[in-house]
Amino acid sequence: MSEPENKAASVAKVALAVAGAAVAIFSLLSGSGSNTDNKTMKAPGKNERIRRKDFEDDPKTYFQDLRNKK
Repeated sequence: MSEPENKAASVAKVALAVAGAAVAIFSLLSGSGSNTDNKTMKAPGKNERIRRKDFEDDPKTYFQDLRNKK
């Protein structure tokens, strides 16, 4: 390889590494990881989905409300 080709290959490798790092940082900051606030579950006793965090925070009230609506 000639000198200009080596330099171009080196620049391309650095650019690819920087782009990869930028994507990784964006993924971490955007909250696309395991955010438990957005997880859902099948609602017990119903044929619908609810937010898991809401149920786990107060399951007693959920079941009381479920019994009162029947």
